[in-house]
Amino acid sequence: MGGVTVIVGTFGDSSWEHLARSRAIPSIDGQAPYIHCHRDTLAEARNAALEMVATEYVIHLDADDQLTRGYVDAMLTGTADVRAGSMEQVRGRRIRHFMPKVWGHEHDCEPDCLRVGNYIHIGALARTSLLREVGGWREFGWSEDWDLWLRCRRAGASIESIPEAIYRAHYSATSRNHAPSAAEKAHWHKEIYEANFPDAVADAA
Repeated sequence: MGGVTVIVGTFGDSSWEHLARSRAIPSIDGQAPYIHCHRDTLAEARNAALEMVATEYVIHLDADDQLTRGYVDAMLTGTADVRAGSMEQVRGRRIRHFMPKVWGHEHDCEPDCLRVGNYIHIGALARTSLLREVGGWREFGWSEDWDLWLRCRRAGASIESIPEAIYRAHYSATSRNHAPSAAEKAHWHKEIYEANFPDAVADAA
């Protein structure tokens, strides 16, 4: 088995389906086959699509984002189980290109940084069998990709950065990723940490 499949999961209002068809899906532009799945929740949509994947690797793409030209080929130059690309954030007329980092980290993040926060965006390439092994996506209100990559790392997955693979994220203050307040983000961060490190939480109690 080889190859890559791109998953575009949408949920809720049909406007997300329309956005996926007008923005995310056209950006794939023959780089790889794709599956677009719409369900009641984002985790349900992604997991349903994951069950249909017949390739060795999978990439997830949010409906409001894009893969830049050559993204899949760049990812395939790597060798790790999970490959983290760079990000191009579009905010109005302003475009910022960077390698994501855990909040507060000044250094280039490494796999062990996942213990305290996320630096791997949704568009990482991962082994399909690995995502199935760790149970796929779980329901969290924010940063559910951190939960997934954290479980992959704890399962022994190797991780590498592929800066040449550029994921284009369109910033919106009302988007699911940016709309939550700082308090709500802190709540979900705590929920994800406790779900992955219950022993550490019990020892601290």
